[in-house]
Amino acid sequence: MAKSSPIPDTLGYRAILGAIVPSTNTVVQPEYEGMRVPGVTNHVMRMELPVRPYDDMKKYREALDTEEGNLAEAVRLLVNCEPDVIAHGHSIHSFRGNIDRAQADQDRLAQLAGVPFMTPSVSVVRGLEAMGLKRIAVLTPYWPPADELIRSFFADSGFDVVSQVGLKCQGPTNVARTSLDTIRKAFLELDHPDAEAFVHVGTNLPVSAITEEIEKASGKPLIGVNVATYWNALRSIGIQDRKEGYGRLFAEF
Repeated sequence: MAKSSPIPDTLGYRAILGAIVPSTNTVVQPEYEGMRVPGVTNHVMRMELPVRPYDDMKKYREALDTEEGNLAEAVRLLVNCEPDVIAHGHSIHSFRGNIDRAQADQDRLAQLAGVPFMTPSVSVVRGLEAMGLKRIAVLTPYWPPADELIRSFFADSGFDVVSQVGLKCQGPTNVARTSLDTIRKAFLELDHPDAEAFVHVGTNLPVSAITEEIEKASGKPLIGVNVATYWNALRSIGIQDRKEGYGRLFAEF
């Protein structure tokens, strides 16, 4: 959607950043607010998604391929505030297939929105590419069918997943209730001598604020899905500000 006026927004005088999150997500919005840079404002639209049945792995796997939600409607409403870029705060659907499929889907959403649209999978890959990383250890809040999908995505996109931990959270709102101590222990379990970096997938898992802590403890960069998506959204519209406190990707690249 083209800007209706050349006059900049008074608060978002550098950029208006739109974000779309699932209706159950309570982590993306506050984490994005923590990552804001001067002159950029964030504007969140929620979309409804059916809840995956975590007590039935066959139905859980089927849901990964069939659930749609109302993403298109959320985009239609969000563009009314004339954002400069949209960040998608929902992970799993963007990790189907490989990076070529993910890029094609991101391009389709950008065409629908009329502005750059950054998906989590493409953003994580761009972060790994920027840092020259190939061997990764992946943390998710998911159950085995989703973890298999994510492992396959990275393998088919040229990365080597040397370690993976899924926390098996029981429903989307419970993901956000995962304690920071549980997350810290999961990264300790995930650590592998062959891994060059950690990757975190799952936008409702509250990892961003402890990214720097995990990096210092392990000596390895952490490419978290929310940090990578916000970073990629800013970079896509030419905003190169670096941000301390959210890991090496945002602080150095």
